[in-house]
Amino acid sequence: MEVLFPMMTGDPQDCGVLIDWRAPNGSTVTAYQVIAEVTIEKFDAEINAPAAGTLRWQVQEGDEVAQGAVIATIE
Repeated sequence: MEVLFPMMTGDPQDCGVLIDWRAPNGSTVTAYQVIAEVTIEKFDAEINAPAAGTLRWQVQEGDEVAQGAVIATIE
């Protein structure tokens, strides 16, 4: 299952930054567990795991990410 960077502004071309991973790469997460924190234009948000499984990062902390882009997968 893919974990996406949320749509946080009215312009889908705006990019944000993944501030912090709250769960280590390769860790087992539960559904709805907070796994990351992101920001865009001074708006911060937490991202919850959409399902239980093993978290695999696709981007690193500090990376600029497009809204709607895959930031992780849960296997």
